[in-house]
Amino acid sequence: MTVDALTDLLGTLRARDVRLHPDGDSLHYDAPEHAMTGDLLERLRTHKAGLLRRLAAHTDEPPVESSGPATYFQRRMHAQHHAGRLPAGLNVAQRIELTGPLDVDALGRALTALTARQGTLRCRLVQYGEELVQEVLPVAPVPLPVTDLSTLPPGERGTAGDDWVRRTAGEPFDLAVAPLLRTALLRRGPQEWTFLLVVHHIVIDGWGLDVLLRDLTALYTAALRHPGDAPPTDEQASLPPLAVTYPDVGRWQRDHLSGPRIRALRAYWDEELADAPFDLPLPLDVPRPERHTNRGATVEFTVPPDLSAEVEALARRRDTTVFTVMLSAYGTLLCRLSGRPEVVVACNIANRIRLEHEPLVAPFTNNVPLRLRSGGDEEPVVPVDAAARAFFGAAAHQDHPLALLLEDRAAQGRPADDRFPQAVVVMQNQAAPALDLPDVAGEVHDLTVDGMRSEVCLVLVPETDRIRGHLRYARDLFDAATAESWATAYVGLLREAVTEPRAPRATTGPPTT
Repeated sequence: MTVDALTDLLGTLRARDVRLHPDGDSLHYDAPEHAMTGDLLERLRTHKAGLLRRLAAHTDEPPVESSGPATYFQRRMHAQHHAGRLPAGLNVAQRIELTGPLDVDALGRALTALTARQGTLRCRLVQYGEELVQEVLPVAPVPLPVTDLSTLPPGERGTAGDDWVRRTAGEPFDLAVAPLLRTALLRRGPQEWTFLLVVHHIVIDGWGLDVLLRDLTALYTAALRHPGDAPPTDEQASLPPLAVTYPDVGRWQRDHLSGPRIRALRAYWDEELADAPFDLPLPLDVPRPERHTNRGATVEFTVPPDLSAEVEALARRRDTTVFTVMLSAYGTLLCRLSGRPEVVVACNIANRIRLEHEPLVAPFTNNVPLRLRSGGDEEPVVPVDAAARAFFGAAAHQDHPLALLLEDRAAQGRPADDRFPQAVVVMQNQAAPALDLPDVAGEVHDLTVDGMRSEVCLVLVPETDRIRGHLRYARDLFDAATAESWATAYVGLLREAVTEPRAPRATTGPPTT
C-alpha cells in the first residue's frame, strides 16, 4: 500500500469517527454503529502492518476524542486561509472591556468548561489526501495569560493596550494545531480589564459567537458558586446537554446532500442562476494587481431615523422586510457602478435549519448568491419585489453550500469568476453580543482584523431608531474617497426608493475597467 493510499484510508476512518488502538501486533478499533463496512474492515486487515507503523510513529501526539468530515464551509475557509496573504483576516476577534471585581481563576475555569461543552473550540483541521477532517482533542486547561499595564502612567495605558490588542488579535492560527481559540487578559487598573477572545472563523460564525458568550456567562456564574480547581459542569451552569456535535453535523451534511434534497437544490439554483453574470466589473481607482494583499478598510455611515422609518413603512406596504428594501438599493448601486442590468451578490445567511444545530458554537453560515435584476433602463433600478423574490427563494434553498454550488457550475462548463463573490451583503439581525458576568460590567466590541476576502462588503446593523452601515472595501482597488461616495450614493438611493413610484437616482459614474 502506498503512503498516499494509507493516508486516504486514515482520512476515511477519521471521517467516520473510527479510532484505532494498537496493542502489540494487534490493531483494535472503536467505531459508531454502521460506521464499519465490510470493505473498510477488509482494508484494515489488509493494511494492518502499515497502520501499526504509522500509529507507532505518532505516539507522542494527543489522542483524538472524536472526528468527522469537514463541512463545506470549513473546506472553503481552509482553502482561503492557505491561499490568502493575510490568514489572520479570518480571525473572529472580540475586545471585551470589563469593569468590576473579576475573578480571573473563575474565568479560566469557565473557559475550560466551555471547551469541554463545545468541542469545536478544541478541534483542529487535518488534511488526509483528499479528505479534510475535523479532529476534536481531549479537554485541556485553556491558557489565560494576564498582562498588567496598571503600573504604567495613565496616559500610556491606552496606547500600550491598543498595541497589545492589535498584536494578539492579528496573530494567525495554524489550522492543524488545536485549539483554534486564543484568550488573554489585560489589566488596566484595580478593577479594569480587557478580555480578548479570538477564534478562527473555521470553527465559529456570528450566531455561534452569541452562543459562546451566553455559555461562558453561565459557566462563569457556576464557577463562582462552585470554587475549587475543577471546571464547572453543564449541570451546575443549568446548561442542557447538546444533542449533536459538529463532527456529527459534517456527517449529516454529507447524507443530507446525497439524496433527494440535493436534486431539489440543484434544480432551483440551476434555474435561478442560468446565464447569470458571476463577474462584477466595478470601476477601479488603480489597476488590478496580479496578487492582492487582501487589505481592507471601512467607511461607516448611518441611515438616519427619518429615513429608517420610511424604509420600514415601504417594507410594510410591500409585505416584505427592511432587509429586502436595503438589498434592492444595494443592487441598484452595483448595477449602475458596473453598467450591468443585473448583478449577483453573496448574502450571509444563518443556515441553521435544524433545531439541534442552534446551541452549537460552530460555523453554519452560508453565502447564498442573490441574482438582482433591474429593468435594464439607462439608470437601472432593482425593484424591491425583485430583491425580495431573490432573497426568499435563496433562503428556502440556503442549505446548498456555496462551495458545492460553484463546483456544480464548473462541472457544467459554467465556472464562476475566480474572484466571486466580489460583492457581499450582511444584515446583522441579532442583538449586539453581550457578556453579562455577575457584578462585572462588560462591553463587547467587534475587532476588524485586516483581511478582505471580497472587493466590497455592505454590513447593515439595525438599531432602535436607525440603521448603521459599514461599507468595507479592498484597499488594493479603491480609494477611501470612492468608497465614501458609494456610501453617500447608497443612502441617496434609499431616500429615492421610499418616494415610490419614482425611480431612485444616484450619481455613481460609469465603470472604467
